[in-house]
Amino acid sequence: MTVKRIAITTILGGLVLAFVGVLALAILREAPGSNSYALLAEGWLNGRFDTDACFDGDCALYNGLTYIIFPPLPGVITLPFVALFGSDFRFFTVLSALAFAGSGWLWWQIFRRQEAGRDQAILLVLLALFATPLAFVVLRGDGIWFFAQSWGFFFSTAALYCALVRRNALLTGLFIGMAFLCRQMTILYLPVLYVLLLEANTAWYRIDLAAIKRALSLAVFPIIAILIYFAYNYVRFGSPLETGYSYIFPVSGDVANSGGFFLRLRVRELGIFSPDYFLFNAIYMFIAGPHVDFAGRYMTEMAGFDINGASLFLVTPLLLLAFLGKWDRAFWFGLATCGLIMGLTLLYHSNGFSQYSAQRYALDWLPILLVFLGRGLKPEWTGPFALLLTYSMGVTLSMLAIGGILAG
Repeated sequence: MTVKRIAITTILGGLVLAFVGVLALAILREAPGSNSYALLAEGWLNGRFDTDACFDGDCALYNGLTYIIFPPLPGVITLPFVALFGSDFRFFTVLSALAFAGSGWLWWQIFRRQEAGRDQAILLVLLALFATPLAFVVLRGDGIWFFAQSWGFFFSTAALYCALVRRNALLTGLFIGMAFLCRQMTILYLPVLYVLLLEANTAWYRIDLAAIKRALSLAVFPIIAILIYFAYNYVRFGSPLETGYSYIFPVSGDVANSGGFFLRLRVRELGIFSPDYFLFNAIYMFIAGPHVDFAGRYMTEMAGFDINGASLFLVTPLLLLAFLGKWDRAFWFGLATCGLIMGLTLLYHSNGFSQYSAQRYALDWLPILLVFLGRGLKPEWTGPFALLLTYSMGVTLSMLAIGGILAG
């Protein structure tokens, strides 16, 4: 083992231990009354879809009642724990960490299936876990937004695993349906998952009995998930297509604990989606780096951290290597899916506020890009890849540490 290899291995190992230490601290410091999924589960246990309170600012006020607007599956995951410990259950970060560990195992299986060498597979797993916004959302699993993203990432990864490794359309559809019930945008994975399930010599546009069977097997659970979500919306808001987002940040009512004031103004005056948000979101997705505000007489005192995050591709430039792999039909379907999900979120009123890392909404499409990164990584790139991975993990950890310190 060369000196360079020992040095990089030691640094990477140290960074992983630092992340684990920060996660342990987050678990120990989690307080009850911070994740509204506890209230949602408590309401279900009492035969209600509304709640008496709201631990975050994104709850809906409808007909004088308060509703948790987020998709229901994370509430189902929470249900047995709330049944045992009540709405004061305070180990959501532990549950997020379980999804985190499961995601790591799945990515190891996926990357090894792609015939990546052991060293390359390890580096790719480290990138997926510690050099993307995933580490941040797991650390913040005490919040409803981040908890849902932790599990959404896990289920979408599981869908890709079942398509690429297990080659099972039914299980692939099951997990993408579960991902949809955590993060709605992941339902758009279906076309690329269908293509990934095909044999290399099978045309994606071919229609025969095998294609119909494959499509139906893939679609059955997502259709059930959509019907569940429609029914869930109907019993709460009287319409299957009304998710409750129309009723967040009401002009009247208690919004003192909601997110940034500018988000409330956006929703009230511009709407949930608007072209006016594109420039802001695009700059933070592609251009903005980590930013600390300095103050004091000599501008030497750290005063605050940009809680809108930083560009994913500036924090983790290694992701761009995905474009150096094979540009086959799966790549183009995957790229189109990533572009569609990203394009919709660029018009959304929030870019992931609040976040002390890269853009966390990228987690909705990032698993697809990680697949093609694994395909594109060549053995001769292992050394430079490890070096740049060290940079990305270091930047991510620094952002989490500085943002957390400045936030108190």
